[in-house]
Amino acid sequence: MKNLSTTNDVGASLRDSISSIVMKGYAVTKIPKSAQTAIWTALDGIDAVSSELKRSFSFPNETDGFLPMGGEHAKYTTNLDLCDRFCYWYKNRHVHRGHEFTNENLYTAIVACEKEMHAMAQQLISGIWNFFNGADEVRVRENSYLQVCVYANKYREDERNYLQDCHEDGHLITLIKPTRDGLVIFPAGPKNPEVSVFLRDDELLAITGSLLTAISEEKIPPMYHAVRNPFVRMMRKSIVYFAIPDLSQSYTTFFSRNEIDISKLADESHRAFGNSTLI
Repeated sequence: MKNLSTTNDVGASLRDSISSIVMKGYAVTKIPKSAQTAIWTALDGIDAVSSELKRSFSFPNETDGFLPMGGEHAKYTTNLDLCDRFCYWYKNRHVHRGHEFTNENLYTAIVACEKEMHAMAQQLISGIWNFFNGADEVRVRENSYLQVCVYANKYREDERNYLQDCHEDGHLITLIKPTRDGLVIFPAGPKNPEVSVFLRDDELLAITGSLLTAISEEKIPPMYHAVRNPFVRMMRKSIVYFAIPDLSQSYTTFFSRNEIDISKLADESHRAFGNSTLI
């Protein structure tokens, strides 16, 4: 039986997470019951989808749908991420209509995941802006997306230390919920020792990205992270929410109130992973 957090626990955890993100670049936060149900349903079901259904629901030009291993690599590196991906963009939901996969319980769970994780991300980001008395109203749904990663045993390369190399995501924040250990962070920077992340069933990790670094005028560094290659061959899965602000809006930095081209920075980072353009 998975451990379910109470509403009060989650609210307090999210409030505490705001200061932790600002001060340390990461936070472990509780997941609401409704989000836990959707997250675990998606993680349990993602690897059971047939190859035929995956092929029919794949939109690589939009970095959307089922995307096989080989399409993404850690930022500014050549080592491929050793996983299959499924990406869901709220802004692309109209493109999905009529496809067979949208009738599956898994798709329903993924849609619910996006809604729940967006709500958590929005609360954290609004709290960060309030912390700095930010001048802009920041909404993150239209250009943010959900990603499910499946690290299958068949992709494992014994000579590699990481299934996904050290990188930062280039967004405002990222929410990560894995099924097992392997996630590591680099709190002192990418050239310093890694720290393993261990999460309870009802917890996820929130980390900073370089868009937040740019807006905070370097006060909040990006949190570099990676996925360790495990000693024991076991499938590993994770669900991730990449929080990107509405790129149709203009933004200013927290202290100098200088205009900043977030759209350009976000697009450059997204493409640096091998993905298609954001704009």
